Amino acid sequence: MSASDSVTPGLYSEALVRQTLLLRSERKPALRLALVACERIADFASAAIGIATALLLSSTKPHLLMEIIALSTTGGFLAVLDLGANHAYAGGEGLLQIRETERAISASVRCSLFLIPILLVTSGISKSAILLAPIAIAVSLILQKQCFLLALRAIDRTGNGGDRVVVYGARTAERRVVSTLLNSVRLGLRPVAVIDDTPDAVDGVVLELGYRDRSAVPVVAAPIAPELLDAYGCTTLIVATDGLSVEEIETAAQCARVSGAKVALASARESHLDTCPDTRLVDGLVLSMHSRHTWTGLYEASKRVLDVALSSIALVGLLPIFVLIAVLIKLDSAGPVLFIQNRVGLNGRIFSIFKFRSMYAESEKYQPSPTSSLDPRLTTIGRLLRRLSLDELPQLVNVIRGEMSLVGPRPEMPFIVQKYDSSQRMRLSVRPGITGLWQLSADRAFPIHENLEYDLYYVRNRGWFMDVAILFHTVLFAMRGGI
Repeated sequence: MSASDSVTPGLYSEALVRQTLLLRSERKPALRLALVACERIADFASAAIGIATALLLSSTKPHLLMEIIALSTTGGFLAVLDLGANHAYAGGEGLLQIRETERAISASVRCSLFLIPILLVTSGISKSAILLAPIAIAVSLILQKQCFLLALRAIDRTGNGGDRVVVYGARTAERRVVSTLLNSVRLGLRPVAVIDDTPDAVDGVVLELGYRDRSAVPVVAAPIAPELLDAYGCTTLIVATDGLSVEEIETAAQCARVSGAKVALASARESHLDTCPDTRLVDGLVLSMHSRHTWTGLYEASKRVLDVALSSIALVGLLPIFVLIAVLIKLDSAGPVLFIQNRVGLNGRIFSIFKFRSMYAESEKYQPSPTSSLDPRLTTIGRLLRRLSLDELPQLVNVIRGEMSLVGPRPEMPFIVQKYDSSQRMRLSVRPGITGLWQLSADRAFPIHENLEYDLYYVRNRGWFMDVAILFHTVLFAMRGGI
């Protein structure tokens, strides 16, 4: 059996899930940005009105209007900054909006503390404003937040409020997920159905938990299937993993992929916190996700543009070197110039990687890579190519084809990835690269799968500046020579 044949369709379902653990707002980008902007403006206005109210009630001179406007504007900006620092605009919230109220109170207190020195030196304003300001700001913010929440619910009812979510899982777990989503409108995830395929399941409804029942989601007693997801217009399938076997989770993920829906995991256990690129705790429920904030999407798009541009320039500029290397390889040993091998890439997809052949043609194709220049499988020119890292240059073609990036975790062979555990599969959640942190580390002489901390660190912390730094160090490393 070949290496590629040994890879079953379900092998990488967990990797696919982890890459698209997408519990993110799926409102249209323009609407999502508009809602965040409106909320910030509303918070600014509410805090400013609260401060102005406190100052007007404490003012003893009517000519202080300009001072009141200046103080109110300053306080409004401070409130927005404080709320943003406390993740008020990140898209999540707790049951019954307790966190919303907590943020409003804390922001009002901190704003007031900041304004105390100014109030003390402003004549014509009673010092009672120091006590009135936090109360007025908090009341104004809390009332506005409730109104904003009602507006979000109204948008949800129009069908434009967020992603259409179908929840699948064991009975208790799936009902918990539904209630959490219904009470967390800011997530942008609107549950439209629950699929329950337990033996004693019956059609019914799941009611929203809270001070009162406000919404209900239908329960469908049927096996999960792509056709059922299509019938509800599902764009994201949330799998409540508690109580489900690995096979059930993989089956659900496969159904979602067939129907074109994204997949996300939800659990009451916090074990996912150490194995996922990003997680969110909402009402004690762990929502495992790969967050795609605006900056993330911009980073990925710009990185792709940079990959294609730099790879194209490099291919043209290095063409004479490519020809020279090809001639040397043919003169050194019998066999093809290029070594083509199946590797595991983004989302666990198999692709063909290109390298200049550095080993004898009769060497076994799928086995651990050489870790020393003394490896008998290496040809004479192959040792030089690997020492200078020139054998990797044909992967610029993989970059242009979209199978790889200039910077990212190295793609592994299928037989190695088959042995990955859940934390190791997290490295499949980003596009593999020609170079990365592992290649620059002191552990590069040892197998990648034994030193995954470098790749996992990159997955969690990748960005423009880190990519540039890795490319810079790669050039220096290649000049010094590899193995």
